Amino acid sequence: MLIRILLLVIATVFFTSNSYSSENHAVAKVKKGENIELLLKRHLLSPHNCNIKEFVKINKITSKNKIIAGKIYKLPLVIVPFNGKNIRTSTGINDLQIAKKIEKLNTDLLAKGIRDQHFKKSKKIWVPTAEFGCAEDDIKINIEESEIKVKNDKSEEGISSAVISGTELKRKGIKSIHVPLMGAGYDEVHIEDFSLAGEVYYIISGHGGPDPGAVCNDCPSKMCEDEYAYDVALRLARNLMQHGATVEMIVQDENDGIRDEKYLKCDHDEKTLGNKVIPLGQKARLQERAYTVNKLHKKYKKKGFKVHKAIEIHVDSRSKNTRQDVFFYYNKHNKISKELANSVQKVFESKYETHQKGRGYTGFVEDRGIYMVRNVTPPILFVELANIRNASDQERLLLNTNRQALANWLFEGLRK
Repeated sequence: MLIRILLLVIATVFFTSNSYSSENHAVAKVKKGENIELLLKRHLLSPHNCNIKEFVKINKITSKNKIIAGKIYKLPLVIVPFNGKNIRTSTGINDLQIAKKIEKLNTDLLAKGIRDQHFKKSKKIWVPTAEFGCAEDDIKINIEESEIKVKNDKSEEGISSAVISGTELKRKGIKSIHVPLMGAGYDEVHIEDFSLAGEVYYIISGHGGPDPGAVCNDCPSKMCEDEYAYDVALRLARNLMQHGATVEMIVQDENDGIRDEKYLKCDHDEKTLGNKVIPLGQKARLQERAYTVNKLHKKYKKKGFKVHKAIEIHVDSRSKNTRQDVFFYYNKHNKISKELANSVQKVFESKYETHQKGRGYTGFVEDRGIYMVRNVTPPILFVELANIRNASDQERLLLNTNRQALANWLFEGLRK
């Protein structure tokens, strides 16, 4: 049930250069290239269907996909006077947990520079009208003309899902989905078949955020491990979606979809699924990712999904003179994990023999007790794509066709 604000007032307040006041709603100016989902995300609101419907309603938009850069729109954030006591008595919302979420949202908006004063100082609280309590069906899907636009699905544990279930697509006979995370030119995913419906894939690209992973500083242009791992991860995710799989991208960058240029720009804005800032410390970072995967795994098991596979993708760093082929780690305590590693390795061996006959393939399979392999509940395959410092290996990463081939071969091995 949507939050009902008992006291709605007309207030005049001053915000930052990108946020303004309009009657009792906070408002924002659309940036170039933004759609509704990105505008909501920039203001720390989930781009689920309840928020989108509310945005469309309050702005009287006739097309859900069309907003104009430079124009000011109302946000599904109502401005309510703060009585100096607490949020519950100020808003009429008795639920303590929701009141805490509203307080955190206002604090986060201030930290992000969207609000310019703390609500206790400005005496104004920004209260989301459709952020909490969205009905599950509204969160999951928005069907228009036999197409589906992917929204964020929020579970009871508070973890957001990247895409909806492939089984749901199959049930509704939907053959095309819009996945903004894939980026321009790749965001329309056409379902070829539903051979993987009922299977869940948890895809983890290594490092990200404050940690770029392995870096080649003496390359013609700087190369960062996390960017290339993420690109291959997205390509793999798209392949899986095309066959009806349910896919969860554990690391996400809303600004970097699939990219075809050679040198992928290094940045630090990746988030953990659910728009969580990636911790600086390695242990905290790995714990968060394992926790996220395991929570999702528990959720999907409850829903009746039988097949679960986790894939973590990295790029290695060794001596410049060390040429290495793609190799794989598995969890020796998990039979399926080992089977996954062997299956994918055999595909790579076969592909090398076909495309580089006589070269030889030295990629290996090995059990290794690194943190993610040991602590992720579903069967996991840990992949090292190349040595980022070796000139020959770099070609495997620099050419977009090679990155796509890596994703294709991973997909072929995983689906067996």
